[in-house]
Amino acid sequence: MVLCTLGLVVACFYSIYNDIAFDEEKAAREKLVIARLMQIRDAEEQYKMTFGEYCGTIDSIIDYVKNGKTVDKIIKEGELTDDQLEAGMTEREAVAKGIIKRDTIWMTAAEKLGIKNPDSLKFVPVGRKADGTFTVVHSSFDPSVYDTIYQGVIELRKKATFNMKSNEFDMLVEFRARLDDYMDGMSEKKIKNVKSDLKTRHRNRAELMLDNEDQTEGEWYGLRIGDLEDPNNKMAGNWE
Repeated sequence: MVLCTLGLVVACFYSIYNDIAFDEEKAAREKLVIARLMQIRDAEEQYKMTFGEYCGTIDSIIDYVKNGKTVDKIIKEGELTDDQLEAGMTEREAVAKGIIKRDTIWMTAAEKLGIKNPDSLKFVPVGRKADGTFTVVHSSFDPSVYDTIYQGVIELRKKATFNMKSNEFDMLVEFRARLDDYMDGMSEKKIKNVKSDLKTRHRNRAELMLDNEDQTEGEWYGLRIGDLEDPNNKMAGNWE
């Protein structure tokens, strides 16, 4: 009886230990994925400031971060005198006459955003795929560190939605990392339980996607910023 009880205690201890280890690993992986998604959100916001709308593909946003230019600061030289102000001269007139000079200092979007390796934005930063296919890229957080990416790719979707207030179409975007990618290699049983819990709480179920041939997305689980079905999402993460 004592041995039986001791065995149950040990089994219970290992079960709790395994649950804690799984939760800690899950949280650590999600933290890295969230950081990557937030980098993309920063890039999208900068892109919108430059072009007036969000970028619709991951490759295009990477190209913008690598090659796009954005204003760092504007240096102003010269001031209007009291007499000029009293005479009603504006700064615009002063600039036209050369009294005031402005010099725009430009910088790359990557420098502005602090992204050290834009190419890594495309990949989920953690995970392992069974077929062993992988890509090695410099980390976007530290160029001396390499990310080993096992076919986990950030998905970026877009959708045009009519805005009743502006009487124009707005481009909605969402980008996401699949749970199956960033938790790959962990306990399949526990991953299944995580999905079951999310489904019970009606979380992470994706709706119609315009780029699906069969016009249905089905169930989806993972971390996401933006929502194609919610124009009021304002680029929020589904964990926020």
